[in-house]
Amino acid sequence: MRTAYKSLFLVTPLLLAACAPQSEVRQMHNSVSTLNKEMGKLQQETIKITQQNALNARSQSGVYLLPGANTPARLNSQLGMMKMSLANVAADASGTLATLRIQGESTTPFPAFTGTIEWGQLQGTTENYQEVNVQNQQFSAPASILAPSDVSIPIKLNGITPDQLGFVRIHDIQPLQAPTMQ
Repeated sequence: MRTAYKSLFLVTPLLLAACAPQSEVRQMHNSVSTLNKEMGKLQQETIKITQQNALNARSQSGVYLLPGANTPARLNSQLGMMKMSLANVAADASGTLATLRIQGESTTPFPAFTGTIEWGQLQGTTENYQEVNVQNQQFSAPASILAPSDVSIPIKLNGITPDQLGFVRIHDIQPLQAPTMQ
């Protein structure tokens, strides 16, 4: 008789678990699946941030921005310290569209300025990399009215899809010279 009670005691939790509503089991499964996807995204973002920081630590001029890092990088320019980031990276018929966000850290608004943007692919490791298929173009930004400045510049990166885009590098920030009157 004692053995019968022990068997019933061991089997009862299994029977109760089997009787749990299937909707709760599915909901828990969906929650775990969603959590796994989010953890994967965070892991990829962490890798991109680490790579972006390593590239910027070695950079002699300008600042590297990596798609997927979702973290600004700082550039000490002629206009003062700037925080730059990429947003809204999306495919376009001839390449990639993105928004370059530039934020000032000074209480003085930015004057109108120009700069150079380069983009391409990265091959190799973070310690030993090579920039491949590099293209560049000039960009300009209007003067800011408010301080700290916050400028969003739409950029078109021709000849490269978002999946191929390994880096964007911003450099040669120069105040736009006002025309002289004679």
